Amino acid sequence: MSPEKNEIPEINDNNAAEPLENKINNAAADENEQNEFSDYYYDEDFEGTDENETEQPKKENKASKIFLYIIYAIVIILCLVIIARNLFFKNNDKSNNNTSSAANSETAAKNAPKKIMDLYVLADLPNGYELINQDITDTKAVSIYKNKTTEIALTQSTIKDYQPEYDVNDKDIIISDFYSGAGQDYRAYQINGKCYIVWTTSEYTFEIKTSLKKSESIPFIYNVQKSDDVSSSSETV
Repeated sequence: MSPEKNEIPEINDNNAAEPLENKINNAAADENEQNEFSDYYYDEDFEGTDENETEQPKKENKASKIFLYIIYAIVIILCLVIIARNLFFKNNDKSNNNTSSAANSETAAKNAPKKIMDLYVLADLPNGYELINQDITDTKAVSIYKNKTTEIALTQSTIKDYQPEYDVNDKDIIISDFYSGAGQDYRAYQINGKCYIVWTTSEYTFEIKTSLKKSESIPFIYNVQKSDDVSSSSETV
């Protein structure tokens, strides 16, 4: 019995669908495997890149810090060298000045009087200064003048016997030199709020002590005169 022309053969749905489902599953599995493979290499590459990029700034920061520390150390060393050099030259200048002053005094003392022969005093003092005390020995004469606010002490001594009450080697003392128009040289010592102006002539060493500033004390050196000539305001030391 032959089939009719319009008869369609029966299709087994289970047999036809199974290969298609397997294909779909296999394709999905392949895709997952490919994604896992790509993710593995992607993560590995980028993980290595992140570590390298992170490590490089750390190295650069460490190198920068070391460089800065070196610069700081060099600056500190230079500052210490400059301070030490200034202290050395300051002390050396003091030593040279003291040696030079002592040598000049020693030379002048050879022909200078051994005793006070002529008494010198302060004359023409402004601002109400008066002589309040005077102590005279063979080698030293101290005259004290005072007004309402300030005291001035004039010391005249033989060159050999002059003894300052300040310490020329004191680290806090300020020493400065200046000269008069007549060629006389003077030295000022400033310490503990006191100003001492000292000078040596061919006969004596003089010292004026005040509690004034150096600039305010200097004018008094021009008022030092022989006591016998005070009335006529003649010879000024």
